[in-house]
Amino acid sequence: MNNTVKLPSSVGKREQQKEARRNAIIDAALEEFIAQGFTATKLDDVAERAGIGKGTIYLYFDSKESLFGEVVRKNLLPQGDMAHEYQACLEKHEGTAAEILADHFRHIYKAMQNEKVKPLLMMILGETSRFPKLTRFYFDEMINPSQQLIRGIIRKGIDNGEFRASAADVFTQLLFAPAMNGVLWNCQFGELAPIDIDIYAEDHIDFMLRALKA
Repeated sequence: MNNTVKLPSSVGKREQQKEARRNAIIDAALEEFIAQGFTATKLDDVAERAGIGKGTIYLYFDSKESLFGEVVRKNLLPQGDMAHEYQACLEKHEGTAAEILADHFRHIYKAMQNEKVKPLLMMILGETSRFPKLTRFYFDEMINPSQQLIRGIIRKGIDNGEFRASAADVFTQLLFAPAMNGVLWNCQFGELAPIDIDIYAEDHIDFMLRALKA
């Protein structure tokens, strides 16, 4: 006997409409944040771009900060919970620690080359210092999970003899910084002295693995 309760089609349709409206607000906010920056963006402009009244935004988001958080989550964290995603990656990957670390950084480089991601990163770095909640969100959702994964990979490499024991003392920021620098360089100086990010990424990975090698 099938005890599944089916919702009326009208209920399902309303939920779809709500989700579509929510996504439209997030997409409109992304365009405004990229064009104006976080500080200068007004919810009135987001509402106008989304084709809704300003009050509708507050049915989904209680502040500009919470809306920005969802913009970041949708565009920088498209796979959802990054901490769990990274942990699953470490547990399921059957390769060597060097292969896992290389794959992780290739994923980072690929994600940061998205045309919507680059201006978001510039805005986050340029403006979040004035907004502690946004800084905390960015750290908790992106930076810290990645750092934890890198530390786990390094421990794996030390345990199996791939990486030198002193690699445990390497700052994860030191490994991550070249990736951020390469992308930001192209954002700031790409028209004057562009970097081929694919070549840059492989050189960075090679340099990093040589430094960690036992």
